[in-house]
Amino acid sequence: MPAKTLRVALADDHPLVVVALRDCLHRTPGFQVTCECTNGSELIAALSQNPVDVAVTDFSMGHGDTSLDGFNLLRRLARRYPETRIVVVSAQINPGVVTRAMKLGARAFVSKEDELDEIVRACVHVTVSNGHFYSPSIRAVLDSAAAMTAPATDLTLRELEVVRLYAQGFQLNEIASKLGRSVSTISSQKTVAMRKLSVQTNTDLIRYAYENGLI
Repeated sequence: MPAKTLRVALADDHPLVVVALRDCLHRTPGFQVTCECTNGSELIAALSQNPVDVAVTDFSMGHGDTSLDGFNLLRRLARRYPETRIVVVSAQINPGVVTRAMKLGARAFVSKEDELDEIVRACVHVTVSNGHFYSPSIRAVLDSAAAMTAPATDLTLRELEVVRLYAQGFQLNEIASKLGRSVSTISSQKTVAMRKLSVQTNTDLIRYAYENGLI
């Protein structure tokens, strides 16, 4: 239990998830939920008005305003609010996504398949320790990936983000606008990713994203 009251911001594009997270923290002494957001843009704006100790955010927010989520959101949060500890709560099961999220500044990664109390443990951990926190399901995924004899396909962070968004149904021009890159750059990164993955068609690329937990 934290020694002081921890101010927490919540962000998820599913209202029921926000309610569940809020209720979980409200019934735990030492937590104060100061703002509830439905997308990354709202979260960035809210933190400028209401500084918090911990930001609990979904990774992929595909409903409503989708202009800021995923790696782009984590990068923005870490740059603008370096003192705020970031806890990602997500349905993501891809070890590459988890690893890259932590490199971009997230301090904890919690699976939506785990118990809600893992959010409390994550929030406490990131405020009392400089180490990373992984919920049981995420830890199992990482341990399984580490035990594999075959090396993981080495997509760069930017290539991985393009594949993720393309598999979500975004067109190349929409991805370019979302990530602040040119359409030609996005097209090139998609082509390189397909070559690295040894996939020949867009359908195969989308299937890869589904099978590897990118969406």
